[in-house]
Amino acid sequence: EDKNDVTPPSGFALPESLEFVGLEVDLPVGFLRLRWSLLNAESSFMKDAFFVDLNYDKITMGTWSANENAIGLPKAPDGVDESTFVGATLEYSYLMPKSAFVSANMCYCTWEILQYDAHSLVIKEKTLTPEVPYGNTFISWTQYSILNTGKNSCRMVCSVEAEFPNGPPMVARQIKSGMRAGTAEKFVLLGETICRYANA
Repeated sequence: EDKNDVTPPSGFALPESLEFVGLEVDLPVGFLRLRWSLLNAESSFMKDAFFVDLNYDKITMGTWSANENAIGLPKAPDGVDESTFVGATLEYSYLMPKSAFVSANMCYCTWEILQYDAHSLVIKEKTLTPEVPYGNTFISWTQYSILNTGKNSCRMVCSVEAEFPNGPPMVARQIKSGMRAGTAEKFVLLGETICRYANA
């Protein structure tokens, strides 16, 4: 099916991106194949390809809160409605390597499926980094929006936004700047890893 032309229905739209769009890219991989790689319980793409490229350590992957074995399949099993995948969450954590600014630190993430249909996949990611300076003052939100463009191709838009639950600290601007720079690198690497995986 990934080889076919795709025409989204009238009125179809992706959710709005977050505050800062770090990457918009066309990917040479079919939508169903990419969706399976990112989401399905049988896929090791995130842990064994993308996270390895990011030099993450101590990776712990959780499971989907619902429909664990059905999410990401090219076709939902009989009796399973894909619309019920929306709202499903998956938690994972990892040790991020030290950078010029911070020492190695644990990150705690939650993926939530915001949109899931034949034309698109939208994942919103919440990341907590309590060990970094001011880490308890902010939440990093990341959104991955993937559009099925047919003929074994997709369009991916990655965006990020900082949330300060108790109001922005004095260093809010620096936190936002660091978040944008860090996620921009991560977004580009995700695109590169997907392309390399697609050609494997």
